[in-house]
Amino acid sequence: MFNSVAGHDFVVTVVTNNHFEPGAYSNMTEALPGYFQMPHNSLAGILYGYPDFPLFNGVLEGYKANPKSYEDLTPSECTKLYNNDYMSSHRNLFLITKQSSNSTRNNTILDMVQVGNLGISPSSWMCAYHLAGEPRIYLEPAFPCDPSVLTSNVTSGLPWRVNLTTGEEVEIGGCKSEKAAEMCQVQYIFEIMIIVICCNFVKLCCMVIVLVRYREPTLVTLGDAVDSFLRNPDPTTVGICFADRRFIEREWRDNKWRAEERRWRQKGVQRWWTSVSATRWITCNSFCLIIIIAAGVSLRLGMDYEGQYWRTDIKSM
Repeated sequence: MFNSVAGHDFVVTVVTNNHFEPGAYSNMTEALPGYFQMPHNSLAGILYGYPDFPLFNGVLEGYKANPKSYEDLTPSECTKLYNNDYMSSHRNLFLITKQSSNSTRNNTILDMVQVGNLGISPSSWMCAYHLAGEPRIYLEPAFPCDPSVLTSNVTSGLPWRVNLTTGEEVEIGGCKSEKAAEMCQVQYIFEIMIIVICCNFVKLCCMVIVLVRYREPTLVTLGDAVDSFLRNPDPTTVGICFADRRFIEREWRDNKWRAEERRWRQKGVQRWWTSVSATRWITCNSFCLIIIIAAGVSLRLGMDYEGQYWRTDIKSM
C-alpha cells in the first residue's frame, strides 16, 4: 500500500492594480500578440510552444464566476506559498503590479504563462517568469535563479520584480491565489496483494500441517535447545563443556567424536575484540566504510547541485 500526492498545474496572470475594478478593460489577445502572429509551423512555435488559450480564458472567466475562491496575499505570503515543488492546495495565481492602466495602454492584462510540475524547478518561475512556460524550461541547462533566495529577499522587505515575456519589468504589489482541493490517495497494487495472500495461505497450511501431524518437541529457539539438553544430556559432549572450536576440530573429530574431559584453563586477559575472528572484523568494517564513503560522496554531490534541480534544502534535512 502506498499514498500518492498530486500537484496542480496552474496559470500565472500578471495584471495591473485596477484589473479587478468594475468596467476595467482586459483583452487576452492584446496581452499575447506575439503568439497570435506566429505561423503554426514556425520554429518559434515548436521551441516555445503555443499557450493553451482555452485554459487561459477559463482562468479569467473562472475568477469572474467565483471570485470568492481566491484569497488575497501579500508578496511575502505569495512567494512563501508558491516556493514549493508540488502545489497541492492552491493553483491559478494573479500577480498584481503596482502600475495602473492608462490611455497609452488601457489593457489591464500584461502577461500570462502556464506553469507545470515538470522541468528543472516548478517554483523557478517566480524569479525567471519570462522562462516559466513548461517547454522553455528544457532550453535552460541550468536555471538562472534560486526561488528560495527570492523568497528570503521579499520576506525581508525587498521589492519583487518580474521580467515579463515582453521584456518589460514590473514590480509586484500583491497576489490573488485560487484555493484548490488537495488530490491525495491511498492506493494498493492488486497483483502484489494477491501474491502476498497466496504466500501467507501456503505458510498457514504448513503451520497447520506441522501442528496436526508432528507432536514431537522441536528445536526452534535457543531456549528449546537448552531445555532439550537439560532433559536429555548429549553423551558425546560429557565433560567438555569448555571446549572451543579449535579443540573440537583438532581432537574431537580425530577421536571419532569422543574426547577426554576439557578443563578450564586461564589464558590471561581476554579482550572484547577477540570474541570474533579477524576475518569477520575486516569484512564488517570494510562494508561499513564503503557505505559511509558512498553516502558522504552522494551528500557532497547533492549539496553542490542544491537549488539547480529542486528546491529541497538538504541542510535542513
